Amino acid sequence: MIGVAIAFILVGIMFLFIVPWVGIPVGIVGLLLAILWLAGFGRRAVGRDDAVDRHRA
Repeated sequence: MIGVAIAFILVGIMFLFIVPWVGIPVGIVGLLLAILWLAGFGRRAVGRDDAVDRHRA
């Protein structure tokens, strides 16, 4: 997800100089995706450790 966010930010910066009304929203979407990634959204949940579960039994 961070790769998509960086791509949106870079495309937004490029389009900012060519077509500003397209570049600004694209850049904002990229920033929102980067913030969501930093907050932890889109990451996989931590799986169970089977080795620890075997020792408990």
